[in-house]
Amino acid sequence: MKLKRVARLAAGGICLGTAVMLIAPYVLNYVSRAAVINAPIISVKSPFDGVLVSPALTPATAVLPDTAVVELRASRSSRTELARLDARIATLIREEASIEREIKTLRKLDAELVSRMRDVRELARNVLEAQLDGLKGELASARERQSRLHRDADRLSKLSNVGSAAQTQADTAQSLAREARGEVARLSAEVDQVEREISGIEDDVLPGIGTEDGSYALQRQDELAIRLADLVGRKERFAAQRAGLKLEADAIRQEVVRFDKFAPVLPNGAVVWSATPAQGSAIASGDEVLQLLDCSRRFVEVFVDETAFEAIQPGDTARVKLRGSQKTFRATIEALRGSGSQPATGLLAAVPGMAGEGSLSVLLRLDAANVTGAGVAESFCDVGRTAEVRFDRGYGNLLATPGGWFENVMRQVAPSLFAWFSPGEGNVTDAG
Repeated sequence: MKLKRVARLAAGGICLGTAVMLIAPYVLNYVSRAAVINAPIISVKSPFDGVLVSPALTPATAVLPDTAVVELRASRSSRTELARLDARIATLIREEASIEREIKTLRKLDAELVSRMRDVRELARNVLEAQLDGLKGELASARERQSRLHRDADRLSKLSNVGSAAQTQADTAQSLAREARGEVARLSAEVDQVEREISGIEDDVLPGIGTEDGSYALQRQDELAIRLADLVGRKERFAAQRAGLKLEADAIRQEVVRFDKFAPVLPNGAVVWSATPAQGSAIASGDEVLQLLDCSRRFVEVFVDETAFEAIQPGDTARVKLRGSQKTFRATIEALRGSGSQPATGLLAAVPGMAGEGSLSVLLRLDAANVTGAGVAESFCDVGRTAEVRFDRGYGNLLATPGGWFENVMRQVAPSLFAWFSPGEGNVTDAG
């Protein structure tokens, strides 16, 4: 009887301990069993019409940080426009080179004309100076003859007045004197003309010497100056057009390089959520290539009674235990939403829960998952797994420490006691 009584007491203690173990978490904590680990989905879309050149990816494949997720090559680009601009630039370069050669030829011809004009001026100067020397000699002789004839006319006139000479002689002498004055005036005018022609040589006003008066060379020089000015202006315009086209071509070339290849890189690890098309598949602009699970932004959304709004604060921590796992870990409370708020929207891996009336939505940020770890990518970073979350009610260690100790003891002892007292195993003996 005593043994039966002990057995009953032990069984009662076990039941009581079990009840305490089951009730204690709800007394010490706000407990929610409707938590689901979630994470955003990254949609990778093609920015152009292209072809997938990277190998196909299957779900649960780890994508390492700073590694190209996929690689696409553009099937159509601005290469035609770029080729047109390059051809136009090449044409302008050839035209500039042609104009430059023509300018050099004309400048060489202009230099020859300048040399020719210098020779013509020198010849004209020498001829005119020789003429001037001859005219000055003739002028000196004419002045000497004029002076002599003037004296003879004066003498014969005086003799004629006194009857010592015939009047006809005096008249003849006067006529010769006047003729001599005319000759001196003519020669003086010719000397002045030659001197002016010599002065005009400096201003490229050349006299006619034989069949060459310099007018042809001067005319050709004027034509060359006009032609050279036109060619220089055309060359400058072509150079300006070429510079503008080069800037446009450089911009298009950068665009071709940027859009000819699409290989996005993520700074954090991710897991392939949906498979990509086969390698070599054609991808249209805007088509989705694949979806990635962002394991660096995992979170848990749980719902508790809205009366706990003041007791739960952002920055606090909560204990999270995944279903099927014996381990618990800490998560930081990131945000709170009341039941009147709109549900979360966006592309998420798991279906977000709906807050019921009077419920408080609590968002907890989880640590980033290491996608290279064993089984992490294959389990999709535990996204979609349900969990139990406990928020401390704030009772402190008064109940939490003994309650936690008793809970751990009961978890270890209860299975052995149940096995020892179970009927049919011969562990309990009736002493009668």
